[in-house]
Amino acid sequence: MSRPGTITDPRRQRGALTIITPLLLLVIITLSVMVLDGARLYKLRGEMQAQVNVAAQAGASATQSCGGLAASTFLIRQRALAAAQAQGFSGEADALTVRSGVVERGADNVLAFRPVSFIESNAVLVSYTRNEPISLLLPESVFGTLNITVNAAARKEVVATLSAAGSTATVDSGIVGGLLGSVLGDPFYVLDPTSLDSLRNTTVRLGDLLTEVGVADVTALLGLDGQTLAAALRDIGGISSPVGRTLDDLLGAAGLETVQVSDVLEVVEGTQVPASSEFPLYDMLISLVLNVAETQQDALGGFLTVPLDVDLDLGAVANVNASVRLNVGEAPRIVIGPARQDADGNWVTRFYAPDIRLQVLANVQLLSLGGLLSGANVYLPLAVNVGGAEGEFVSARCAVGGVNQVEIGINLNRSVARLGTGTVDTDTGDIIPENGDLDLLGILGLQLLTADVFIAGEVPGIQENNVIISDDYPLYCSDLGCSEDTYQDTGDGVGGLDLDLDLRNVALLGLPLDLSSLLNLLEGLLSDVVEALAGALINPLLESLGIGLGGVTVTVTNADQGGSQVIENVTVVEDN
Repeated sequence: MSRPGTITDPRRQRGALTIITPLLLLVIITLSVMVLDGARLYKLRGEMQAQVNVAAQAGASATQSCGGLAASTFLIRQRALAAAQAQGFSGEADALTVRSGVVERGADNVLAFRPVSFIESNAVLVSYTRNEPISLLLPESVFGTLNITVNAAARKEVVATLSAAGSTATVDSGIVGGLLGSVLGDPFYVLDPTSLDSLRNTTVRLGDLLTEVGVADVTALLGLDGQTLAAALRDIGGISSPVGRTLDDLLGAAGLETVQVSDVLEVVEGTQVPASSEFPLYDMLISLVLNVAETQQDALGGFLTVPLDVDLDLGAVANVNASVRLNVGEAPRIVIGPARQDADGNWVTRFYAPDIRLQVLANVQLLSLGGLLSGANVYLPLAVNVGGAEGEFVSARCAVGGVNQVEIGINLNRSVARLGTGTVDTDTGDIIPENGDLDLLGILGLQLLTADVFIAGEVPGIQENNVIISDDYPLYCSDLGCSEDTYQDTGDGVGGLDLDLDLRNVALLGLPLDLSSLLNLLEGLLSDVVEALAGALINPLLESLGIGLGGVTVTVTNADQGGSQVIENVTVVEDN
C-alpha cells in the first residue's frame, strides 16, 4: 500500500523566505556592526591606556622623590597633560585626573597606589574616563552608552646611599690608629698610612656582602651582629690585604658582638636596595669603632682613653703635652633611602654625623716671658662637646633620556661646638665648668704668681637647606666600582672659635695685686695655645670621624633609579 506524496505550495515557501531573509540580513548586519563597534571600542580603550601610561610616566618625573628642587604638583600635571597630548589626547584638560601618591605593596604583596600629599610622593596616578556610544551606526536610544575608564600609576625615585662618617683628605693615620687602639685596649696600636689609604679608597658591594654572610636580602643582613659584619668585610677585602688586616684586628675588640648591623647601616622601610649598591668601607669601620666605644665607655667611667702622643711645639711661645679621652653620644650610620617625607612631615632619609665629646688634659709650658719671668706652667682640663650634625635627603632629580646622571640635594644642620675648662656630663653633653691652674715662675724657678684659668668658647653651627652635594652623580658603576662624591662644609672651622679666657683669683707672692698688663699678656698667650691645640689635635681628631669644629663631611657612594615602573589599571587604596 503506497502513501500519497506531500505537495507543498510554492507560494507558501516564497512567503516564508520573504520574512526570514530580511531578518537574517538584519541580524548579520547588526552583528557585523557590533563587531566593528567592539573593535572600535577596544582600540579606543587601548589608545586611552597608552595616553594615561605616558602621562603617568611624565608626571612621575616631577614627584618629590624625582623632580629635584623644581618639583611641584603644578609641574606634575603640566608634564602629564603634555605627554598625553603628544600621544593623541584631545579632550579637555580636566578629563585627566592626576594624583600624587606612593606605589607600595599591600598586605597581599600586590602593588597598589595610595594617594598622599605631594611632599610624600614617589608616584603619579592618571585616570581617564570617556562616555562613548556603544554603536555609531545603531540607535543610541536602543543600545545606550558605555563608560570607558582606564588608569595607570608610574613610580620614579632615586635611592641614594649617604654617610656623614667619612674623613677629610688630610686625616692622619696616627689619629685613626689611636681610635682603633682605644677600643682594642692597645695603647701601642699603629695604623700605617698604606692601610688608611686602602680603607679610604675601598667600597663594598651589597651583593658581595650578602653572599659572604649567606643571607638573601638586606633585611636579613640588618639583624646580624658586628662581629659577623667585620669578619665578612675582612674576607671580602682579603685577609692578607691592609684592609683585611685592619678588620681582623677589629675582631679583637670587646663588645663588637653586641653591635648590630642595623647600628651601622640603616635602610628606609620599603626601600628596594639593589645588589650593586656600594658602601664606603672607611665609614663602616668608623661606625663600628664608635659603636664599640659606646658599649665600652660605661664600664670605664664614660670615657675611653685615646692613645695619642700629643707633644706640640709652638716655637718660642709654648710646649704642650696632652692626653685625650673620648665619649660617644651617638654613633653614625650609613643610610639608604629616597628623598621624600613621611605622613608626620619628617624626611624619611636622615643621616647623622657622630655626636662626640672629648676631654683633653693639657699641660702647657709657656716659655720665656721676658724680664724676670722665666715662664709659666699651666694645667688646662679642656672639655669639648662637638654637638653632632644631622642631614636630610630632600631632593633628587632623576635621570631622563640619554642623561644618566642624577642630582642629589640635602639639608644640613650642624650644632654649635663648645669648648671650655671643665668636664663633660656624659648623659647630657653639657660642659661642667672647672678651672685650670697657672703658675708663673721667676728666673730662679720660684713661684711668683698663681691664678685660676677659666675658658669658654664655641664655634657657630651651620644650617643650610637645599644644598646640592652632587649635580651629576652617575647611575651606573664602572668595573672599578661606583663613584664617590664627598661634600665638605667646614663652616667657620677653628678660625670661628670664639674664646673667652679669664684669669681669676690672681695672687702675686701670695698678695692680691692689680696686674692688668701682665694678665693681658698671659691671656693672649693662652688663647693662642688653645687655638693651636684645637687646630693641631682636636679638629683633626674630629675630622677623622666626619665632623669638625663647626663643619661636617657628607659622602654619597651610590644612587639607583631602578625602581621605576608603570602599572596599568592599578588598585587605588584610599586612607581611612
